[in-house]
Amino acid sequence: MVAASKIIPELPVSLKYVRAILSSDHLLQQQATSVFARCDLNKNGQIERDELKFLCSAMHDTMGLYSFDQGKLERQLKMFDADLSGTLNAMEFLGLYKSLLQETGSAAAQGTCRSVVRNVDDIVTELPCEPRFLRAVLSSKLLLEEQARKVFLRCDHDVNGQIDRDELHDLCRAMHQILGLRLPDEIGVGLQLARFDTDYSGGLDRKEFLNLYRQLLQDALATMTSAGPSVDLAPLDERQAISSSSPKLPAVGDEVLAPYLGEQSGRRYHALVTSVSKSLDGADRVGLRWLRPPAGEHPEEYVVGNGLDDTDFMCVPSCLVAPCLTHA
Repeated sequence: MVAASKIIPELPVSLKYVRAILSSDHLLQQQATSVFARCDLNKNGQIERDELKFLCSAMHDTMGLYSFDQGKLERQLKMFDADLSGTLNAMEFLGLYKSLLQETGSAAAQGTCRSVVRNVDDIVTELPCEPRFLRAVLSSKLLLEEQARKVFLRCDHDVNGQIDRDELHDLCRAMHQILGLRLPDEIGVGLQLARFDTDYSGGLDRKEFLNLYRQLLQDALATMTSAGPSVDLAPLDERQAISSSSPKLPAVGDEVLAPYLGEQSGRRYHALVTSVSKSLDGADRVGLRWLRPPAGEHPEEYVVGNGLDDTDFMCVPSCLVAPCLTHA
């Protein structure tokens, strides 16, 4: 099951952002409306007890809000249930959500909750915050490398020299808050990771992260200047080199390595190409049949060898598919 925090990407993860929301009635209303829609899982226009539990779990994972037991949940529900319906409508939910933000902000400021919000604040401090600075970073190789190095160190919370899926998710949230970059969903984060993970390790080393960071800054600049989709700002010779080295589409029957998009690590696994087609937006898509380890060899390289369902996530963008290198 996908973690609640990944289904409610609108939740603020920066203490600064929490304070901004609480200081603006308009922003608070906008935030509450968006979070209400995410939590209303059965789409009946009411937040029920289990849906409130879902929200509190997400705020615990994302913001460090203390866990609620059943009694605390009941008291919160009754406190804001003005019409005694046993559920919360949108207006009642606004009062509850404001109260939860106030409690979380107070606890974070006093250092009595987990440091999740401070981690993302650390990332925010390193990001360029306006178009002129973004253009300067993108136009200078040295400046871009220095920026990427600092952001990498801020994002690598477990200090293992790799940016994993959760750490990339934190970066995307920070860039959404400070630069307005569109928030990817769980699969979108996995796609980004797989696209730039050229050694198929399941994480991004510093060189791979540099390429990803550059792309994210380009997307952010396009968003801030209303320029539409991201524009490739690489020098012409670099773009030509990238273009000339782009892999060809696989053919039906080819054995390839492809990411299992419902899985957290972003690793690639052995698969057989069953189809190659175009999606509605014109992007090439590759249909797959996940292979099983022959004679039990190298099970970690196969979907079923990692306990995953080999009847699911059987279509991926072609840019994420790599040729299969057989073992010697």
